Amino acid sequence: MIVRKNPPSGRRLKKDALKMFPALQALGPFKVKADKRFTQEATGLGDIEYFGEGQDRITYPTGKSFRHPARGRKPAVLVNPQTNTSQNVALDLLHGLSDADPKFGGMLDNFAQALGEADVRHFYEQDLKDGYAMDGYDQYRQNYIDGKLRNLLFEGNEEDFRKARYNPTERRDMREYNPQAYNTFLKIQNYLTQDQ
Repeated sequence: MIVRKNPPSGRRLKKDALKMFPALQALGPFKVKADKRFTQEATGLGDIEYFGEGQDRITYPTGKSFRHPARGRKPAVLVNPQTNTSQNVALDLLHGLSDADPKFGGMLDNFAQALGEADVRHFYEQDLKDGYAMDGYDQYRQNYIDGKLRNLLFEGNEEDFRKARYNPTERRDMREYNPQAYNTFLKIQNYLTQDQ
């Protein structure tokens, strides 16, 4: 894990995330709060978190609780700026975009349909056996779809993919085994990156 000596501010991360995906403007006003104390050690999970409007706080497996950076008044991302980039922020903000932008929501539904239920169901059953997926199938399915999309959108070298725990061959693999889903992804990518 790379730790930056001079990490970017929340304002800078937000500005760069909007440059990367102008479609995020559909979220309306949102906040990105940089907090060096928001670490994997503190949460037991990760060091970046999307907070939806109306949420108060999130309590993590470690027992540590973090308050919504904007007090629940608008969408927000809490991020450790030493270990994350604006790309991580942009990808995390996609969690709220389908609710804020009906066009993106429809495109995400098309992507989910193109992925098909068989793959999702297969991995769900496996993860359930291994003691994961305790939130039920619907939540698992949503996380699976979001994860696939974020993996496809992620840019970087092999080391970046390893650190982010993404598959560096996902685009090539999907293009070969599920061209319909891949073409739907390309439409989403184009939509996210176009000036709105």
